Amino acid sequence: MKIKYLASNSLIFNIRLNRNDPGEAKEYKSWIDNSLFYGILMELDRFIRKIEGEIYNGLSGSRLLGWILKKQKKDSESTKGSGILYNSKIFGGVSKALGSPTFTDLLMMLPVLYVAVDYVIRRLPVINMFGSVWDELLLLFMAGVFVIKRIASGGKIKYNFGPMDLPVIIYIVIGVSHILIKAPDLGIAIEGFRSVFQHILWYFIATQYIRTVRDSERVINVMLALGLFLGLHAVYQYITKVPMPGNWVDTAENITTRAFSIIGSPNILGVIFVLFIPIGVAMTLAARSNLHRLYYGGVSIIMIAGLLFTMSRGAWLAFAFAAAIFVIILVPRLIVPFAGLGGAFVLFGGALSERLLYMLSPVYLMKSAAGGRLYRWNIGMEIWRRDKLFGMGLGRYGGAVAMNNNLTPFYLDNYYLKTLTEMGIFGIAALAFVIVSFIVSTVRIIRSQTNLKYRIMVIGLFAGAMGVLAQNFVENIFEVPAMIAYFWITVALINTYSHKKGTE
Repeated sequence: MKIKYLASNSLIFNIRLNRNDPGEAKEYKSWIDNSLFYGILMELDRFIRKIEGEIYNGLSGSRLLGWILKKQKKDSESTKGSGILYNSKIFGGVSKALGSPTFTDLLMMLPVLYVAVDYVIRRLPVINMFGSVWDELLLLFMAGVFVIKRIASGGKIKYNFGPMDLPVIIYIVIGVSHILIKAPDLGIAIEGFRSVFQHILWYFIATQYIRTVRDSERVINVMLALGLFLGLHAVYQYITKVPMPGNWVDTAENITTRAFSIIGSPNILGVIFVLFIPIGVAMTLAARSNLHRLYYGGVSIIMIAGLLFTMSRGAWLAFAFAAAIFVIILVPRLIVPFAGLGGAFVLFGGALSERLLYMLSPVYLMKSAAGGRLYRWNIGMEIWRRDKLFGMGLGRYGGAVAMNNNLTPFYLDNYYLKTLTEMGIFGIAALAFVIVSFIVSTVRIIRSQTNLKYRIMVIGLFAGAMGVLAQNFVENIFEVPAMIAYFWITVALINTYSHKKGTE
C-alpha cells in the first residue's frame, strides 16, 4: 500500500487507479498522461518537428535532395511496383495478405523475420561478411528512414510515445551507470553492456513503425507465417530423425532426435514457439471467418507439435505458464480443464512425459548437482556473494561475453542469475523494474478493452511475452539477439491496443 501511495503521487510514474464498477472496462490511464518527464519529451518532440518542417521547406526545392523527400511522400500510398514486380502473382498475393503494405511496412518485416534473414545472410556468398553486423546496420537504416520520413512530412509525424519508453530509458541509464561504478576491464564491460542493452533499441524502432492495430495485425501475420514454417520444419526433422549433437540429451535418456530447424538450438526454437503459439491461439479465437479460424488454428497446432518435438523441457514448462496466464485472464473457469489436460500429458505423454518426469528423478538431480544446472546455479550464487550490491561487472560471468573472453567455464542457464552475478542487486532490481512496468502497463491495456477481439489479442501477446520471461529462469534467452528483438517487438505490438492508438 505504501508503494501504491508513492506511485499515485509520483510526477514520473502516476498510476492512479480508477474506481470503475466490477466488470466494467477500466479507463486506460498510463503514466504518459500524467508524467512530467513525458510532458517534457513531448515538448521536445514538438520543437524537433518545427525544425524538421523548416528543413523540409529548405530542401523541397533542392534538385539534389528534393527527390528523396518526394519519394518518401509517395510512401504514404500503398506500395505499387511496376514491370515484373507489379505483374508478379507472388508479390500480389503477399501484398494482398499484408493489406497493401508501404515500403516502411515491408521494411519492418525484416526484424520480424529475424531468424530467417540471419540464416540466409550467414549462408550466402559475399553478403555473409555482414553476418555479424547486418542487424545493427538494419537498425541504423530503419532509424534513418524514420527521420527522413518525418522530414518529408514537413514535421507532421509525431514521435509515437509508449508506456514502456521511460522504464526502458531508465533501465539503459542504469546499465550505463553500472559501467561507471563497476568495470574491472572497460572493454569487456562495454561488450557486456552491448550484449544486454543494444537489441532493446528494437523497441524504439518498432513503436515508430507499428502504430495502429492494423499495423499490429500485419506484423502478427508475418510472425505466424514464420512460426508455420518453423513448425513444419521441426515436424519434418523429427519424422526424418535428423542427426543431432550428442550433448543435447542425457546419456540415460533414450532420445535420438530433437528438432532445431534453422535456429540451430532446440531450446531457442522452443522459446520462439512459446512466444508465437499464444498469439496464434488469440488470432484463432478472434478470427471473423471460419476459413481464417481454420488457418490460424492449423498454424497453432503445427507450432505446438514443433514445440513438443524440440524436447525442450524448459520451453514446455514456459508454455504451460504462458497458457495458464492466457486461460486465467480470458476464461478463469477453464483453468481446471486446462490443468486436467496438463495432467493427462504428464501421465499419458509416452516418451515426451518421460523426458519431463526425468527431471524429478534422483539420477537427474544428482547429475545436475554434480555438473549440471543446479551446480552452475550454486556457483553463480557463490560468485554473487562476493559483491552483492554491484556484482562482478558486465560481461564477466555466466554469459556469452564472459565465455568468449575465457572468464567463465560455463553458461549459468538462468538469465536472472546471470544478471545478479554480473550486476548485483543494483542490476537485478533494474531488470525487475522493467518487467513489473511491462506487466502493469499491459494489464491496464487489457482491462481497458471494450472490444473482445482486441482484448483477446492483447492477452495472447502478453501470455507469449510472459512465457519468454519464464524461460529465462532456465536459459539465457535474452543472450540471443533474435529473442530480445522478438520480445520488444511484442511489447510494441501491445502498445497499439492502448486507447491513444488507432482502432478500426
